[in-house]
This record gives sequence, C-alpha cells and structure tokens, in this order.
Amino acid sequence: MPNNEVSKMSNTLCLNGSWQFRQAGDENWLPANVPGCNFTDLLKNGVISDPFYRDQEAQLQWIEHQDWHYRKQFNVTQALLALDEVELVIDGLDTYCQVYLNNHLIHRNDNMFVGYRIGCKQWLEPGENELRLEFRSPINEVMPTFNRNGFTYPAENDKSQERLSVFTRKAPYHYGWDWGPRFVTSGIWRKIKLQGIEKARIENVNVKQIQVSEEVAKLSFDISLQNYQAFSGQLTVSCLNIDGITAQISLVSAEQQTFQLSLNIEHPKLWWPNGLGEPFLYQFEVELADNGQVIDSQLLDIGVRTIEVVNQPDQHGESFYLKVNGVPTFMKGANYIPSDSFLPRVNEQKYQQIFTDAVAANMNMLRVWGGGIYENDEFYRLADQHGILIWQDFMFACSLYPGDSDFIENVKQEVTYNMKRLRNHACLALWCGNNETEMGIEFWQWPETFNYSDELYQRLKQDYDLLFKSVLPELVADLDEQRFYFSSSPIGFWENKADDNRGDNHYWGVWHGEEPFSEFKNRVPRFMSEFGFQSFPLLASVKNYSSEQDWQLDSKVMKTHQKHPRGNSLIKQYMQQEYREPKDFEYFLYLSQVQQGLGMKVAFEAHRSAMPFCMGSLYWQFNDCWPVASWSGIDYYGRWKALHYQAKRSFAPITVFIDQQDGQLLTNIVSDALTATKCQLTERVLTLDGEVLYSRSEQVVVPQLAVSQVNSQSVAALVAGQDITNLVFVAELSLVDTFNQPISEAFHYFACTKDLALKLPEFHCHCRYHQGELQLTVRANSLARQVYVSLEGYSGNWSDNFFDLLPGREKQVSLAVGELSEAEVSLLPEKIKLMSIAQSYQ
Repeated sequence: MPNNEVSKMSNTLCLNGSWQFRQAGDENWLPANVPGCNFTDLLKNGVISDPFYRDQEAQLQWIEHQDWHYRKQFNVTQALLALDEVELVIDGLDTYCQVYLNNHLIHRNDNMFVGYRIGCKQWLEPGENELRLEFRSPINEVMPTFNRNGFTYPAENDKSQERLSVFTRKAPYHYGWDWGPRFVTSGIWRKIKLQGIEKARIENVNVKQIQVSEEVAKLSFDISLQNYQAFSGQLTVSCLNIDGITAQISLVSAEQQTFQLSLNIEHPKLWWPNGLGEPFLYQFEVELADNGQVIDSQLLDIGVRTIEVVNQPDQHGESFYLKVNGVPTFMKGANYIPSDSFLPRVNEQKYQQIFTDAVAANMNMLRVWGGGIYENDEFYRLADQHGILIWQDFMFACSLYPGDSDFIENVKQEVTYNMKRLRNHACLALWCGNNETEMGIEFWQWPETFNYSDELYQRLKQDYDLLFKSVLPELVADLDEQRFYFSSSPIGFWENKADDNRGDNHYWGVWHGEEPFSEFKNRVPRFMSEFGFQSFPLLASVKNYSSEQDWQLDSKVMKTHQKHPRGNSLIKQYMQQEYREPKDFEYFLYLSQVQQGLGMKVAFEAHRSAMPFCMGSLYWQFNDCWPVASWSGIDYYGRWKALHYQAKRSFAPITVFIDQQDGQLLTNIVSDALTATKCQLTERVLTLDGEVLYSRSEQVVVPQLAVSQVNSQSVAALVAGQDITNLVFVAELSLVDTFNQPISEAFHYFACTKDLALKLPEFHCHCRYHQGELQLTVRANSLARQVYVSLEGYSGNWSDNFFDLLPGREKQVSLAVGELSEAEVSLLPEKIKLMSIAQSYQ
C-alpha cells in the first residue's frame, strides 16, 4: 500500500544517514546517525555505556544539561539549483535548535512535534554545502522562565525538583514517568531532506467524506498548493485500485491556491475495524500537471467509513461508545506509549510488529496516550491497513500548563501541523485534549501539594480552560470538523462510584487503591479507557539489563527498573493473597505475570459481559519504552507477557466467560460478530486428576453483537460432597460444524489458587519442525495451571502460552524458529522448558 502523502518527485536530496556531532565547546567531532539523538550517538561512539543496563540511568543525567551540535557536508547539483525553489524539509527536531545553512541562520526550532519546510535556495551553492544544527539544553533553556514564575507546575511525573517539562513542547515521558526513565534527549529525530520545487507543489490534501452509505460515498478532495511561479495546468484525482473513479479540474488562475474536487463511489467497499470486516483502502493519486507534465503528486490510502462517538445523556447517565458504519462497536485494546526512550530506534519492523501483535490479540483500538508523541506516519498507515482504530490524545498529560500567548501560539502550530498530517487516516477515531488533567484538578490536591494561593490556582485553571476548552476545540472544528473532540480523559472519576455511569473512566482502585481484583466486577463504567496491574519481565528479558548479582527484588538495579514507588511491594502484597510463596527469583517473575494476566482477566470479562452498558476496555498498557517492571502486556524486548495472551483469549470475537455470583455459577457467551452464530457449549466438573464428575452439552444460537447468559447453576449443587480444592469447572465453546475444535475455553476454580491441591505435573512433549515452525504438543498427567513454554535461544512468541492444561488433554502450540539444519532441529526438544504454578513452590 502507498504511504499517505508521499511525493513522487525525484528532485530530492536525502540528508539522512552519516552526520557528525559534538558536545558544545568540544573541539572533536564524532560520527552521528540521522535520524537519531545525542544518547544513541554517544553510545555508538563508546562515550557512554548502555543507558538501559543496570543502573546506568543515574550516571547519564549530565547529558540533558549540555548543548549539542550536529553538522553535515553535502553536494548540490546545478540541476537542483535550476529549479524554482529548494526547500529544506525537516520532519522533526528535538527540540530547541538553530539551523544554519552555510553559516546562514535559516530556522529557529522550539517544538519537537512540528515539521517544517524552509525555502533555502538563496543560501545554497553549487558543489559542497554545510548544514549545521545547534541544539540547546531543554533544561537550561526554560530554567529562567521557571525562576521568573516563582511556582512549580504540578507535573508530578517529571522526575526533577523544578519540573520544567511543561514549558517545552517535547515528549513528556522523556522527563520520567512511573514506568519510564528520565532521558531528556536532543537531536534530529525524524527524517530530513532537500526537495526541489518546479513551479508549484501540492501542499496539503484534505479528504472529507461528505456522505457514506451502502449506495454511494461522496468524497471531497480539498487541495492546497504552494505556487512559486505563474503557470496553467490541471489537478487530477484518480483511484489506482478501482477503475473508473477519477476527477479533474483546470487551474483557473496562477494565484489561486485552494481547490476542491468531488468524487462519488458507487456501492463503496467500506473500511471496517479488525474483527468486523476488511479494512479496505482506496488508493488515490493526486497529480499536479503543467502543460501535460506531472510536476508533483501525492498518494493517499483512504478508508471509506463513518465513525461516530456517542457521548450523550441516556437512561443510565452519560454514554460513551463508538459506532462504526452505523454499528455500535465494543472497543478492545490498550493504551500505547512510545516504543523506546530513544525514538529513532523505533523502525518500520518494530511498528509492523506492534500491529501484528495487536491484531493477534483480537484488538480493534489503541489509545495514543498524551504523554508521548504524535506517532510517525508509518504507525497510522499500519493502523489503517490492520483495522486498528486510534484514540488520539494531544500531547498533554497529568499537569496544568502555561497560558501565555507564546505558549498558546506554539501549541496552535503543533496542533495544526499534526491534524493536517493525520486527518485523512481511516483509523483516526477521535481527538482528546489531555490525559487526566481534569481528574487532577478535582482530586490530586494540587493547591496543598504545591502551595498555590487561591488567586494563582484560579489563574492556572483559567489557563487550562483557555487551552483545552477554547483553543483546541476551535482548531478541531476548523481543521477536522468531522471528528469528535473532548477536553480530558477520563470524563468520570474512579474516586466517585456514581461516575461509573458517565463517560469514559480510568479505574485505579485495583493497584493504586489496593482493592482486590474482584472489584473489577463492581466497578464497570460506560467505557474503560485505563486500568491495569504491574508485572515483571521474565528472566530471559531481565538477563538483558542486569547481572546475576542483581536478581533480588530489593537490589539497586531492580529498583532502578521499577519506577512506581510502591510497585514491588504491591506486587508482593497481592501475590501473597492468592498464591504461595515462589521458591526462587525466576518463579517470582513468572508468578508476577500469572497474577497480572489472571487479574486483568476479571476486568476483561466484567467489561465485555456488561455490553452494551459498557462499550470499551482499553487497558494500561500495551508496551514498554525500556526494560522495566510495568503494567505492559508486551515487554521492551517484544516478549508477550501472560497479559497479552490473556487479552487474546478474552478479546476473541466469540468467547465464553464463567462468573460466580451469590452462590450461582453463570455461563455467559459474548459475541462481536455481525451475524448470529450456532455453537456447541459443553460444561464439565472435573477433579484435578481428570475424573469427570458432571457433564452437560447443548447447542446454542449466539446472537450478534450481544451478551447471552446461557446457564446458571447452583455452586453448592455442583460441588456437593466434593473437596473444592480438587475441582475445576470447564466450559468449552465450539462452532457447530467444527465440534472438536473449541473456539473458546473457560476455567473456573472454587478455591483460592494457593489452596488448590495442585500436583507437580508430569509433562510429555512431542516436537515437530515444519517449514520454519516448531509445532509442540504438550500433555500432562494432572491439571497444570498457567503452563509457560519457552525455547532456549529463541525470543519469539508462541501461538499460545500461560494456559491451563487439563489432565490427559493435548495442547498444541507453535513458534516460528526460521530455517534450521537437521542437527539444529534435533536439539530443539532439549531446549524446551515448561513452567506451571505448582512448580513455582514445589
């Protein structure tokens, strides 16, 4: 698929790749790579050690206080200079920077989130030229402003005494968070090039979907041009993958710079989110021609669909849900943070893996959280292709912000640039002003914590209203009027139980409030946009950032890689309530993931079972930016935790859930399918050795887009006369025509995990290697809980893991291992390792 707005012009000189850099005041220039940053360049030159290794973070804080210079020599041809204009195209500078071309100051930068096109032909010379960028310390730059203010903004995740991050339009998480380190970077973090312009170029294309129905889609292409000389010509819009869809207009005058072309698509193929249908994209080409010669063009992927965020009063309180193509759609997904502390490391392969993992877990939405970045074009392109809706925060989180005219003007440029860049993407579902600031105003006691006078606090709240309730909504209305905007997430606050009935909610009673996982059942909101629980990476990942001497919970290194002040103690506290003491550090790490996955399972099932009252479950968080104990479902190295495997099961399109309430065992089937489905449901009670004490089976018709309670049984009757510590209730759901292949399986235990009479399982494994894939069949003589399979030397993710295995039942899982020799294949069985809960303490 083509990229959105990728120019076909060949008059381009790429300036990425090899540069030189130095610390200001140093005589010696060192090799650098662009895109990149000062930390990664220092690391490649051996000046610093790996920032992620052990406790190196603390040793590298000097870097943020220095200025850094970058330079590149390059040759310019006469052919490029013969064009009407040459622009320096900079996609991203981090952050305060002066740009010199042949010693001419051509640009001053003060916003990481804005890209620029700078006309520079007048300063270019034939032959050798030099581009020099002088980055100023983000800390030193705004310290005078902080000192003049005489007060501290409440940016409590900024891990410094002064909390300067609010003054700088730079990724907030760079300054630290309760899952991330403090690495305040500088550098050329996105692509840079010279582009020659002949007569004019296409500046922007805004594709508006005026009407979408099964019969017709009416599209308007609003096109703006940048003219450099008078000419007559044509604008043409044509569809590349469907014949017969085209529109053309002649340019009426040389001075006119905005044009509108309309297109109708008869019986359009709609774009659907993952799980509901194909995310079909129309591939459009916009061409600007002069005297029959194309002088500029852009390619755009356009998904034809309607998205409506329904946030209005109803019989329960205030709704919050999405309708896609008229269908109320339950949102299943997670909150996404930047995938690395050093952003240029996140390459196309990494972005592809993000969406492969999201689709594999049956997700249909990711929330781009407001403490990170407006993501790269590649991120949204892949979201379009994979049918993953994007909840897009503006880059503000957990703090109040300045309201002076310079700051507001800077934000306006940022928002304008990014809305124009992103608004054509089918995946983009909504804009949200910030993360949790209104909740902070209400509950976080900022006046007392930061000693604000009443007058100052009122002024700060007025500045808040100006930015989030005036400036941002006006920009959305002007630039992207078809999309929903609201000022702050969440709308409802978990501190008030009554707020579960209104808007979206971030429920942190579990974890921060130290409430049990069972509270997830009692605190079900209209849309859950944040909730979570921490775990550690497994030992294979911990080995990458620590040494064996660090493998204890209270070591300096493990504390460095745990950013929540109560994180380790909370994990242990919850673990002691449900599980037996793990016998060693490796099993502690494993059990932390089991606890996270099974705890979050309670929430997933509560949210989906409450449909349509609750219409979204986005957990915190999808990924990590460095190796750390955190709320993530995928660790920094790409290894799925138990949480991600559980999300895959709980977010399945049709799934069976078991819940015990008031002495009754309830069997619910949840369906996101657009049609009714015939299924076979089988329920059994077994001993942990596999003896069947009870069994029933029935055919059920699962209605589309609904929750069905298909059975309710007395727990007392089911377990009468039995030792509940030796029992498991199992429900299996199969499609009627594939009875032997369950599409969903649910296990319910009648006793706390630490009280279960689990035996050490005897595993029997059979390996088969076929076309680069290891296929493993596992069987056990007694019930094995949360079986974790690993293969030494291979870091890929199995098709399933952290699963409960019934005695005598075979479980097949697979892992991509690549092409192997016969000798390598013969060694695979020896490298298989299996872990389970019973093994964690026996």
